[in-house]
Amino acid sequence: MVDSARAQDVQAIAERLDLQRYEFPQEKIHVMTDRGAYLSGDTIRLRAWVVDAATHQPVSASQFVYVELLSPTDSVCERVKIHQDDNGIFQAFLPIPEDLPEGRYQLTAYTLFMQSVGYDYFYRQPVEIMGLMSLKRRLVAQCVRFDDEVEVRLRYMDLSGKPCHFDDLCYMNQYGSMKSCGDGDGEAHFTLKGKDAQKPFVLVEIDGYTKYVPLPSSRKVLVDFYPEGGYLVPEVENAVAFKMHDSGNLIVKSHGELVDERGMVVATLQVEHDGMGVVRFTPRAGGHYTARWRDVFDEFATFDLPQVRPDATVVQVRPDADGQVRIYTAGARTAESVLVVQQRGCLIAASHDTITFSDSELSPGVVQALLLDENGRCLSERLFFAGRETLAATHVETARADYGSREAVEVSVDLNRLAAGGEGSECAVAVIDDHAAIISENDIWSNLLLQSDLRGNVHNPGYYFEQGDSVDASERGRHLDMLMLTQGWRRYDIPRVLKGHVAEPQYPLEASQVVAGRVLSEFRKKPLANAEVGLIIPKMGYANVATTDSLGRFSISVPLLADGVDCVVMAMNDKGKKQTNLELAEERYPENFYLIDTETSNGLTAHVQEEQAWRLVNDDDWRHVRLEELVVTASRRLHKPMVETNRFLTAGDIDRLGITSVDGALRAIGVTNFDKVNITIDGEPLSDLYFTDTESFKEALTMFSSDWKNDKIKRISFAPFNTGTGYDLTDVSIADGFISMQNVDYIDFYRGRHGKITVNFSRKPGSNRVWKEPSRYVKIAHPMGAQQPVEFYSPRYDQGDCGIEPGNDLRRVLYWNPSVKAGKDGKALFDFYSSDAPNTTYTILVEGVTPRGELIRGTQSVIKR
Repeated sequence: MVDSARAQDVQAIAERLDLQRYEFPQEKIHVMTDRGAYLSGDTIRLRAWVVDAATHQPVSASQFVYVELLSPTDSVCERVKIHQDDNGIFQAFLPIPEDLPEGRYQLTAYTLFMQSVGYDYFYRQPVEIMGLMSLKRRLVAQCVRFDDEVEVRLRYMDLSGKPCHFDDLCYMNQYGSMKSCGDGDGEAHFTLKGKDAQKPFVLVEIDGYTKYVPLPSSRKVLVDFYPEGGYLVPEVENAVAFKMHDSGNLIVKSHGELVDERGMVVATLQVEHDGMGVVRFTPRAGGHYTARWRDVFDEFATFDLPQVRPDATVVQVRPDADGQVRIYTAGARTAESVLVVQQRGCLIAASHDTITFSDSELSPGVVQALLLDENGRCLSERLFFAGRETLAATHVETARADYGSREAVEVSVDLNRLAAGGEGSECAVAVIDDHAAIISENDIWSNLLLQSDLRGNVHNPGYYFEQGDSVDASERGRHLDMLMLTQGWRRYDIPRVLKGHVAEPQYPLEASQVVAGRVLSEFRKKPLANAEVGLIIPKMGYANVATTDSLGRFSISVPLLADGVDCVVMAMNDKGKKQTNLELAEERYPENFYLIDTETSNGLTAHVQEEQAWRLVNDDDWRHVRLEELVVTASRRLHKPMVETNRFLTAGDIDRLGITSVDGALRAIGVTNFDKVNITIDGEPLSDLYFTDTESFKEALTMFSSDWKNDKIKRISFAPFNTGTGYDLTDVSIADGFISMQNVDYIDFYRGRHGKITVNFSRKPGSNRVWKEPSRYVKIAHPMGAQQPVEFYSPRYDQGDCGIEPGNDLRRVLYWNPSVKAGKDGKALFDFYSSDAPNTTYTILVEGVTPRGELIRGTQSVIKR
């Protein structure tokens, strides 16, 4: 957009939108999980897709995805870091702690680059988690709000509904401590006041059964009104959407009236879906309009609509019966204003007049229509959803409609309906037992096409995309338009972009793993430029060197790290003097908040809960029993020496002989030729380290070698190795960095056929720390490592009973595969075996994203006899 409205040019508008996407390409994430509800101690299996926000094509600029499990109190229960594998796939598993309280949690996923648009843009998915106590008890809560107080009533019963006695009931107050409310039989109640009553949840505990109980909202505004385009304008038909909030203070009927200032009924008000509705009427200039509903006492509750604005101009969108969409303006529009229609940052049309196009011409998704004046100021905005009718489910087919126990179920996913064909595409697959599990509420359509483009949370987004013979498509489309009227745009500030102000990202792309920090001078504590910083990863045999910039900052790239791998870092100034003021940058994660609306239905019925409890007790795969604290009184098993051991030292020998180093230990057992020694700790070899870049390793090693000999620092964790390509270290004393002799339980060794000696240091039980206290010149970085994927186990009964007794295979998840690839025929094929659970159905869920950005979504049901 240029300075004058008369000089508006479609090409200029398109170029500025293209520039914004080029300077700040945004990312979206979608996560598919194997199910939507779990038990404490279960494992969440997931597949993530990172796509370009504009095209939905998969992108690989961000190499890491972070997945967190958030509690209703905003605390991070678990976090994993996922690295994109060689096939471009993000897959992971997230273990659920066994002591996690029961409740509705939230799975959130993001890249560090996505912080540039804020946590509102992160992927979020509700996850129901049952506590272990729910296998034999039920804790049902009913909460009622009275002004600033909430009365909480609890029923504590067994699975049959019989009341249970409890010895102690307590809840967590605003200070984080548990407040006791006494004992009882079956029922209990307490009242929350002050700040305790303002929280969205309260954590309650009855005899070890902990549960997050949602509290009713304390909102004072019960109805919000959203005129189409932002204002009420006179003498033309206006559409006004409204959203009703039930705070617990006022329960109103689903229908009401719209009256003018004279008390005349202008229109009826009808709540159609999720508290939303739309009323259409023609306001008069100077008129004042009020909405009123009758409450439970048959009295009117009234709410004022926004004022009528004769000076306003609004954008209105009207679909025609023939599938055409007409976008035009109403009100006091000036001739120099311009209509701009864009989708995900891409220009669709720009005109001074009415814009008309076919709904099927647009890609499915949220579209934004803006009316801008000659100075680029936004006069009105209207969101609408296009292309909903063009969404087609992926065809999923099984060889038969029903199956018996332990039969092979062969599945074909036909991807040929995709525009580019199915060859080369891949998708993730989950198969669940409907009687004992539920599918996640979020799906790839509702997330990438809807939720990720709107401000705020959408209640049950999958509702708007449901398909089938029983679904009224026109009704769903009408409800979806109500959502568009009541939600807000949350991506680029398009009017600002069209005026030439391009937004820029505030966080860099995480293309690789780095260890960063800064170096300060010894006395003045000023940034030290041109200092050399060396990094060594002993466990991986890797070394690297970096130089600080003018602000004393450094960043050293490291290879992909697994959990528990430490990095040794040391710095020298430009004169070769070691520096003590070395600061490692702390790994920071974005501030995250629990944003799931508790009003959303979770689908976890009492029947599903009872079925899960029964199966977990009877399933062969359930081998965990919750016990009270155990005290072991037996003597510790004596050490069995290694095969062919010539001699070994016990912990008592180490203490009696005063052995304090690996060097001293080797000499005590008669080893003098250190060149022929392999050292292992707990059976893990520490010798034969290889370095792909020998020169960089030698350069980094010069920083540390003087410490080993002059300062007697035995903190650097290296062992000797002898290779033709590496840098040969023969001073075994440096292996002391791996272990403290105080933690050694025994030492044994044996001599090989060619004179090579292997010495094993076994640590005492519970001695998990390998490192000793560090040198003042050395810092240890503990970067979060990427998770290594684990394959999902599914029994293959064509190879036998797989160790599962007949009748005991009661799996809730039958099959999970994060990547099933299509063949040349465009079909993705897989199979799984049915379980022993009788009279149930399986749901097969398939999701994915093609290289061209097409979304794959399909389901199929299978009957299990």
